[in-house]
Formats: sequence, C-alpha cells, structure tokens
Amino acid sequence: MKTARLITLVLAALVLAGCGVTSEVIIPVIGATLNKQETVRVAIKSKVNSVTVNISGAGSYYDQASGTYMGRFAKVANARITVENGFLAINGKTGQGKYRSSRIMMVPEEGALINVDGVNYRGQMEFISNGSTLTVVNHLGLEEYLCGVVPKETFASWPTEALKAQAICSRSYTIAKCEENYQKDYDLTSPGDQLYGGASAEAASTTAAVYGTAGNYLEYNGKPLLTFFHTCCGGATEDGEKIFTYVRFYPSGVTSPYCKGCKHYDWEYSIGAADLASKLKAAGYNPGNAAPLQVTKRFNSGRVAEIRIGSATLTGEQLRKAVGYDVIKSTRFSVSLNGSVYTFKGNGWGHGVGMCQWCTKGMADQGITHEKMLEHFYPGAKLR
Repeated sequence: MKTARLITLVLAALVLAGCGVTSEVIIPVIGATLNKQETVRVAIKSKVNSVTVNISGAGSYYDQASGTYMGRFAKVANARITVENGFLAINGKTGQGKYRSSRIMMVPEEGALINVDGVNYRGQMEFISNGSTLTVVNHLGLEEYLCGVVPKETFASWPTEALKAQAICSRSYTIAKCEENYQKDYDLTSPGDQLYGGASAEAASTTAAVYGTAGNYLEYNGKPLLTFFHTCCGGATEDGEKIFTYVRFYPSGVTSPYCKGCKHYDWEYSIGAADLASKLKAAGYNPGNAAPLQVTKRFNSGRVAEIRIGSATLTGEQLRKAVGYDVIKSTRFSVSLNGSVYTFKGNGWGHGVGMCQWCTKGMADQGITHEKMLEHFYPGAKLR
C-alpha cells in the first residue's frame, strides 16, 4: 500500500462515562501509536440509526476527532451506540460535557474481537456521527481483512488454486481502493465493494490461501490494478471500460470456456410488457408501453451495449439494475416477444469484467495454477 496508516494519538487522562461499558482509569502514554501496521478501513455499516457492540475483554477509547485518549474499558456488554444531538451516545449517554465526541475508536487489547450486531471483527472499530445517523468503520490489517473477504466472495470448499486466485484478486482490488480513498473516512464499503464477514466468516482453507499469497497483487500500467471479478462469464469476459465508464487502460476481455459447470451458465427469464414498463418507470425511465424492444448495439463479447424499449434507451447494465440483477443475470442475452411477454435467454451472472470465479474452479479442476488464471483474465498485468 502506498501510505502506511499510522494513527498517532496525543493522550490525556480522561475517562469515558458510558452505561453498558465497564471503565477503569489507566495512566496514558504520551505519543502512543494505535496501530503499527498498514491498515484497511472498511465501512461495515453506513448511515444506520444504531448498532449493538460487545467486547469480552479490556481495551481503550480514543476520540478520533481530536486525537485524544478517553479512557479504558474492562469489557463492553450490549452497548447500544446511537447519535444524540450530533454526538455519539452509548446507551443514550454522550459523555461528560466537553468530552462528547463525534468520532470514537474502540481499541480492544491485542487478539480480542469486537462484536457488532452479532458479527465478530478483528482490529479496531471506529464510530462516526453523520449528524443524525452513524457509520461504523473497521480498521484492521490488510491480510486480516482478506481473511473475512475471500470466504464470502467464493466457496471455501473450492480447490486451493482457485482460492489463491481470489485472494490475490481481492488484495489487488483492496490496495487500489486504499490508494484512491486514503483521504476519506474509509477505503471500502461492505457489501458495496467486496463482501466481508469479519472473523465470523473465516475458514481454514481461505485463510491459508490469503497467507499463502500474502503481499501478492496485480499491477497494470505501473499501478495496482482495480481487479474486478464476477460470478460467471458465460463464455467470455468484457473490456473493463465498456462496462465501467470511469475505468481507463484496463486489460481486455477474453474468451473463457471454463465455467460451464456453473448453474448460471444458461438462464432464462420472462416478464410481461406491462410489468417491464412499470419497473423501468420506477427506475426513472419513460418506456411508454415498453414495446417494441430492440437490441441496438452489442459489444464484441456478445453482451448488450444498448437496448431500446419503447421510447427509452438504456445500456444493458442499466436494464439489469432496473429489472433486477438476480433475474437478468448478465447482459449476454437475447430477447424475444411472445404475445405480451418478453423472454430473456442468457449466459453467465455478473458484469463480466475481469476474473470469472466459476472459471477459476473449472481451471483448478484441470490443474491450472492461480498464476496462469490471473494471467488469463488480466492480460498484460504483472503479478507482484
């Protein structure tokens, strides 16, 4: 990662008063460092009304807004964190006078887990007031974070080489996001960027894949590659800039026949013209009566680039979003009209850019290494 996340705090002898938290005074050490490793900051909750926190062991509080030590807790038991008048509150209490804070970091002693709404997490947890709601950001080491990502993004039962490919892919994506967002409150969101289940999601096989590839990532044009990936390509991946318009100089799409074992390789979905029109109108489009429907442009991979429905023109991905990603599973489809019913027949699931996860399963079953998988899906990228 480009910049180490070293959070140096000026400490003062303050104690946080909060019901539900057992606190004890400690003598602070001036200039203490919260975390000596490069960290990832992932927003696990965004603009929520409250969360419930449990920590079985001891730790400390820090006011992130002022860089001040606030006190020590012996444990945290069912502490409900909300926002009251712009300040963070623990079971309704916002602290004592000037010690109120809009940003609080809870730092358990090394090795202890933080439980937020029933899910265990490693590292530290920051609570940020948004004025009336709060955002919860998990700060932890890169590899620790990936141990909670890989088992959520793939299957722990898959072959080791497929898991290693996912670990490197997720690591590269994370590093690229950290470099992009280092001046913001967090680097990534869950589930917006990657699925993340914290320590509760960890599995022995995926943890081994993470640490077995520790530090490895993909570089393209001299920079960490924002490695997009998807469930099933249906036979071919797509050029990144054709799907994500903000992407420039991305590895080209490839033909990839290895995902035929995926149940989503072939799919079919039917919807009435009136229902289709209703969904499009709800998404902000004006299709009229939604007839006729015509594919007006395709990419080289066969995916729909543009589609005209009545008086509305959309991209293939806009159509997926409006109708439902779980029913129009990819833009690699054909469509027919029978009476007043449209039938979509397609291949694959996902946007189609970068690594096809089900292809890695098929490739691993054929003895292909994770290095070769990454070389296949990201042509021109270098493994670092």
